[in-house]
Amino acid sequence: MTPPQNCDRTAIAGPVDLADPRSFAAHYRAAYSRLALVAAGMIGDRTAAEDVVQDAAIIAFQRAAQFTPGTNFAAWMAEIVRRCALNYRRKAKHRKTYPADPALLSQVEHQGAGGESWRSIASLSGDMLEDQGQFDDELIRALKQLSPEARCCLLLRTVERLSYAEIAALMHMPEGTAMSHVHRSRTALRRALSREPAAHLPASEAAP
Repeated sequence: MTPPQNCDRTAIAGPVDLADPRSFAAHYRAAYSRLALVAAGMIGDRTAAEDVVQDAAIIAFQRAAQFTPGTNFAAWMAEIVRRCALNYRRKAKHRKTYPADPALLSQVEHQGAGGESWRSIASLSGDMLEDQGQFDDELIRALKQLSPEARCCLLLRTVERLSYAEIAALMHMPEGTAMSHVHRSRTALRRALSREPAAHLPASEAAP
């Protein structure tokens, strides 16, 4: 699926009127980048995530009457995306395929123990850092150890720079849980990539 053109989550004109295809399209474009990260975090595959978001958009438009005016459109859509992603995961499990797309996962910005930021890709030109191939493999393995929810929170925080309140709204979880997922995910990645004993996050783990 080709992502909507001019995706800009700040450019929402007027109130949400999902009965109007133009209004739906405008709010969908504005929320798309967040929705794509939710899907990618849930299934670990950017290309398939685009299809998941498209399927969710079709369902959302068909169920427009169920949207409560004045509520968060992106959060409403994100819940539909999550359900579509879970369906995809179940189907992929039966096919014994559960990809983690390096093109997306290598874009995650991580924070070192000293607070410094680093990226696995050296520049937009595509230049790779020394031992890049091995690093990417280790990064993908480390990310796959996170629960889908934790991976979503990490991607939304590091790629979209969302606040914990925004992440909590999208993921339908308490703000403290979103913050805990991001903190524990970063800790797990630092340990895994520094070759310390891995700290795996159980899929059911969440802060109270």
